[in-house]
Amino acid sequence: MRGVLRSLAVAVAGSGLVVGVAYLPAPLSLARGTSHGPATTPLVEPVTQAQSICPGPEALGIAGLRDSLAQVVSVTAAAAPESALPAGLAVGQNAGTLKISGLPTGGRWAGPVTVRGQATSAKISTARSALVAGDGAMAPGTVATQRSWVKSGDNRGLVTAACMPAAASSWLIAGGGGPGRRERLVLTNPGSNPVMVDLTVLGVNGPIQSPNGHGLVVGPHARTVILLDAIAGSEPSPVVHVVVQKGEVAAVLSDAWLDGVIPRGGDDTAPVAAPALEQVMAGVAIAGRATLRIAVPGDGEAVVEARVLTASGPKPLDANGVTRLAAHSTKDIDLSALPPDAYAVQVRADVPVVAAAMVDRRLAPDAQSDLAWSGASAPITTLAGMALGDKALGGKALAGKAVGDKAVGGPGGTGLMGRLDLAATYDPASVLVTTVDANGQASSKEVAIGADSVSSLALDGATSVWVTPLTGVVRAAVLTWVTDAGGTLLSVTPLSDLTLTTTSARLRELRN
Repeated sequence: MRGVLRSLAVAVAGSGLVVGVAYLPAPLSLARGTSHGPATTPLVEPVTQAQSICPGPEALGIAGLRDSLAQVVSVTAAAAPESALPAGLAVGQNAGTLKISGLPTGGRWAGPVTVRGQATSAKISTARSALVAGDGAMAPGTVATQRSWVKSGDNRGLVTAACMPAAASSWLIAGGGGPGRRERLVLTNPGSNPVMVDLTVLGVNGPIQSPNGHGLVVGPHARTVILLDAIAGSEPSPVVHVVVQKGEVAAVLSDAWLDGVIPRGGDDTAPVAAPALEQVMAGVAIAGRATLRIAVPGDGEAVVEARVLTASGPKPLDANGVTRLAAHSTKDIDLSALPPDAYAVQVRADVPVVAAAMVDRRLAPDAQSDLAWSGASAPITTLAGMALGDKALGGKALAGKAVGDKAVGGPGGTGLMGRLDLAATYDPASVLVTTVDANGQASSKEVAIGADSVSSLALDGATSVWVTPLTGVVRAAVLTWVTDAGGTLLSVTPLSDLTLTTTSARLRELRN
C-alpha cells in the first residue's frame, strides 16, 4: 500500500492548485514584425495588478445579529524586495503603488507605499474587510496579513490570517463541537455584482443537511459573516466547501473557543490546498494536544496514510499508519502522543482529500489556552512571503523548547516572536530566505532541507519574510507566538505560492 500511495503522490506533486494574491494580466503588447513566423508569439511579462482580501473583524457584522463586541484587527501589506524575486524577473522602474482600502468603502486607511520591502499598515474596528491592491511595479510579489492579539479576557488569543484572493471554490477546515466553540465564516465579494454562495459542510457521518447554507447572497463590494453553527450544529469535525455561482468571494473561517469561563483562544484559517492525493501541512509545532483532520470530498472511500516529517526524516504515526475514511466524511486523528518538536504532517491517499492540523497550548487542563490551525498548502514554485507586522518581531530567542527546531512554547521571549518552518518532500531541497528589517534592509540566506524533512529559521527583527525556491519540492509556514504568565499564544500561517508573471499574445505582421 505504501508503494502505491507514494507513486500516486509523486504523480501529483507538481499539480497543486496555486493560491495567493489574485493577479490581473498586463496590457496586451502590440508589436510590428518584419520576419516570417507565426501570427502570435507568447510574451511573458510581470503582472501589473494584484489584489488580496483580508477578512476584517470576524466578530462584527454577523448576519442577523447586532454587534455587541468591540474588536480591532491590524492589516499589514508589503511587496517583496527585488533581491527575493526569481532571477530574470525585471519589475522595471515604472511607477507603482501598494495600498489598503475598505470593503465596503469607508474608514481611515494608510497611505500607499511605493518602495519594495516597505510595509503599509491599517487598523480596522468596524464590520468591513480590507482590499490590498498593488499596481505597476509594486504588483509582483505582493502579500498581506491580518492579525489580532488579545492579551486577556474571554477573547484572549493570537489570531493571524493570510489575506487571499477571491475564488469560486474554497475548502476551509477549522472548528469543533466543544461547548462554547464558535466558527464564523467571513465571505467578501470584491466584485461589482452580487454573488450567490452555496455551503457544503462535511462531518464525521457525512454531509450535513441544512437549508441554511444554500443561496446566500453577498452584495457587491460587501462582506457577510455567518455563524457556522446555524448550518453544522455541534459537528465535532467540520470541513466547509464554499462554492460561488457566477462570481468569486474571499472566504475565511474563524475558530474561537470559550470553554465555560476558560478562554481557549482561536485562529483564522484561509482556504487549504484543493483536493489531491497528497497533502502536506508545514509548521505543525506540537507540544501537547494536537489533531490532524482529513476529509474525503468525493464519492469513493479513501485509504489514507499519514506520517510526520521531522528534522531527521519521516516518522510513522503508529505501527500501521493507514486509516480508511468513508466518502463525503471527515475524521480527526490524535497527534498528542508525539514528543514536543517542529513537524510537518504528510497525508497520502488513493483518492483526493483535503487536510489541516491543529495544535493546542495549555499549562493545565483547567488553565486558559490557545490553538492554531495549519492548513495543507501547495508547493512553492515561484515565490512566497508574509508581512509579519508593522513592527519587527522580538529579537530575543525563546528558551527551552521554543528555540531552534523545537516546538514553540516555553519561558522567555520579548514581545511577539516568529519562526519560518520549511518542509521538503521526497528529495533534498533548498530555498533562498530573504528577511526585511524595520529599516527596510533586506538580507538573504540559503537554507537546505533534507529529503522528507523539516528545517526552521528564526525571524528575529523581521517585518517580512520571503521564500524563493531553488531545488526540490518545498512548503512553508510562519509561526508567530508570545509567552506570558498565562502561557503561550500562537498562530500558524501557511505560505502560498505567488503568481509573478502573465503570458499575453504579441501580434506579428505577416508578409506574403
